[in-house]
Amino acid sequence: MINFKDIEIKDLCFTPFILRDELLGRIQEIAIRINDEYKDKNPLFICVLNGSFMFASDLMKQIDLQSEIKFISLSSYDGVKSTGKIKENFGFGKWVSDRHIIILEDIIDTGNTMNYLLKNIQQWDPASVEVATLFLKNECLDYDLDLKYIGFEIPNKFIVGYGLDYDGIGRNYQDVYQLK
Repeated sequence: MINFKDIEIKDLCFTPFILRDELLGRIQEIAIRINDEYKDKNPLFICVLNGSFMFASDLMKQIDLQSEIKFISLSSYDGVKSTGKIKENFGFGKWVSDRHIIILEDIIDTGNTMNYLLKNIQQWDPASVEVATLFLKNECLDYDLDLKYIGFEIPNKFIVGYGLDYDGIGRNYQDVYQLK
């Protein structure tokens, strides 16, 4: 059932922004590109937790390639603001060497987390590294990042739902909501 109503999380009100059908349609387009571009390459998908779990799940259901997925956890948010500091809760290692890596990220705003991740992954000598992000706040980027797969370019508004949260709450919504 589609919910067109505002939601409240803790002390903030959020309004519908992108509905699930639109999310799934865009994810399908990304999957088609990856399936075409990674034929016979056995890519390793790296899902950045926690926010990317829904994106990764729906994308992987449409990947028709021999592939693997692993999960890492990085965080930089406190409430609705980025702290600018990366906290690595569990990371990666030599299992990325000589592999074609596709990093799955929920949202890139300043690019701080992705810049950190890309620099650190290179020390393991992957065959290639690409990024697939569901959301990009292009106007907020502090780094020049090469992002191959972008679901949606969005304005600088705080969003929740479909894996994204506000202080740990709101990840479970099937649609995406923006701060009102």
